[in-house]
Amino acid sequence: MDKNASSTPKRKSRNASRNIMLAIVVVLLVAAGAYFAWPQAESVAATPELQTTKVRTGDLTITASGAGTVLPAAQVDLAFRTGGVLTELNATVGDVVQRGEVLARLEGSVQAEADFQSLFTDAGLAQAELAAINTQEALDDATNDLKYLLGADAYYWDLQLKQAEVTLAALNADPAASATQKAEAQAVVDQALLKRDYFLDKNIKYLADEGLYFVDNSDIALARSNLENAKTLLLDAQSALEIVKSGPSALQASLTTQGPEMARLEQIRLNAENTRIVAPFDGTVTSLKAVVGQSVGATSIMTVSTSQQLLVRFYLDETDLNKAAVGNRVTFTFDAYPDLPMDGEIVSVEPALQIVDGTPVVVVWAALSVETEAVILSGMTVEAEVIAGEAKNALIVPIQALRELTPGSYAVFVVQSDGSLKMTPVTVGLRDYANAEILSGLQAGDVVSTGTVETK
Repeated sequence: MDKNASSTPKRKSRNASRNIMLAIVVVLLVAAGAYFAWPQAESVAATPELQTTKVRTGDLTITASGAGTVLPAAQVDLAFRTGGVLTELNATVGDVVQRGEVLARLEGSVQAEADFQSLFTDAGLAQAELAAINTQEALDDATNDLKYLLGADAYYWDLQLKQAEVTLAALNADPAASATQKAEAQAVVDQALLKRDYFLDKNIKYLADEGLYFVDNSDIALARSNLENAKTLLLDAQSALEIVKSGPSALQASLTTQGPEMARLEQIRLNAENTRIVAPFDGTVTSLKAVVGQSVGATSIMTVSTSQQLLVRFYLDETDLNKAAVGNRVTFTFDAYPDLPMDGEIVSVEPALQIVDGTPVVVVWAALSVETEAVILSGMTVEAEVIAGEAKNALIVPIQALRELTPGSYAVFVVQSDGSLKMTPVTVGLRDYANAEILSGLQAGDVVSTGTVETK
């Protein structure tokens, strides 16, 4: 029997078995590799991706939208904002009046107007300057009081601690900030706190040992409160001083920020405004419902009409009251002429809200500048867009890029050349729901963080 022939089938069988075993091993290795690689790939896929944008230049417009109608006969009813005795009527039915002309006054109006004008005299300026000086001195005193209780070294580290806490808060609020950045910022806070407390304890002991002052926590809390209040009063006095320096035109609209000095200016402005009626446009007095000596309330006492200028009465949501200022530009769009916008200007804002379809609204009157051959009829429906603020060729960033450090104080994270983030304080101007104007702190082309997104 041929031995070679009889051994061949066995060799083939062993080779086949070996190949099968190798195939099984390869499959197991591939499966194991896929098993261990899958969580890692999933982790990479779930890593947050930094979102950025470039600081750009552009225009930013703050608007408020409403709807209304063109008035028949272009007329407006005029009323005082408060009640009182009517002491002066400068027009009667049929008289032609000019925009800005004082048509009627209540008792005390002359004195109120004199008080208003006196704000901008040398004496008024001196009073505002004195208030600013006094509040600065009060701030210096409050600073020295706190510094005395804390000690110079503890006061220094107290300031460093506050700045470090602001930085840490901004990083904690920023989803793009890394754990390392947060840990480093926390370390700075901890170090400043330790040094502040060390020097504070040392100063408290010194004052007690010398018999100068026995400091407790309530003393320090009161000193801090006095310091913050002094800062607020100084800002208030400085703002009021700037208004007085600018003249009467700077005190025509309501003042929203009111400490003692700003409140004083606002009250004087209201006293003058509430006791007089001013013609909102050129026109003719078409009705009169009061006589001198009569007690009147906040209801209409006269009507002024014009055939030379159309008026639009429209309504804004009460949340847009601060955008409805006399003199603000308005763009009108008529249902009949959707592709033909027309400009106008707010001439009056009624002193009380009205209820329209169950909703409180601000009633606004605007003069329509018609420089077109289009036929405008009384009763036409019109959409109104009030231009409350405009910034041309401004530096603009998305709202998402802003990080509020303290009320009214903002910063952004600027992406550096190495990819790291640098917190940069900025001054913010106009803002809407999407974008903000940057007055200082950035340049066009800077790359800023707007947050992160999950890339999974």
